[in-house]
Amino acid sequence: FASELDRRADLTSEGGTMAVMPSQSNARYRAAVTFRLRAVYALGALLRGNPAAQRAFVAGGGPELLVRDALGTLSSVRGPRTDASLVGLDRKLASKVLSLGEDVATDAALHAEDYGDGGDGGPSPGAIVGSFTTEAWCDLALRMLSSPPGDGTAGDVAGRGIKERALRSASALGPGCAASTGDDSWGVEEVIRVRSE
Repeated sequence: FASELDRRADLTSEGGTMAVMPSQSNARYRAAVTFRLRAVYALGALLRGNPAAQRAFVAGGGPELLVRDALGTLSSVRGPRTDASLVGLDRKLASKVLSLGEDVATDAALHAEDYGDGGDGGPSPGAIVGSFTTEAWCDLALRMLSSPPGDGTAGDVAGRGIKERALRSASALGPGCAASTGDDSWGVEEVIRVRSE
């Protein structure tokens, strides 16, 4: 996982945020994203409701690796003939990652007594919440609120579900994102826009 992120980082253009994906067949790409979706599902099963696993995940830098991968997936450029279903798969993966981050941060905030004070060397509940409200996580939340290119069809049920999950995550992570960015109105415009759609 880390080596894939390092490979993508090497492909990132200087000063830019868009990684150019090597050409590969749609079937291979779909299989790779499906595998990553399953990995995020398994990671969520391990982390949700498990303070010891959450502390180890945060101590090992897991949140940063996870959000870098999700943002890299959303920034991938595949060329002019990209299959629209691949864009949907990318957004689904990023949505699952964002939901996992929200769940872990909420769990740590609501059940702080289960985590101890962090005095035994592990991250405190505040540090766990903080690791899921960094600039990258806040950026992911806002990017998931925006419409993907070519979106807007009335029957886009999957897209609406992704936006609803993103709205819930942005609302849950909002106070931490406002604190970490120093912007008390973080995400307010985006949330109002999505709610009015």
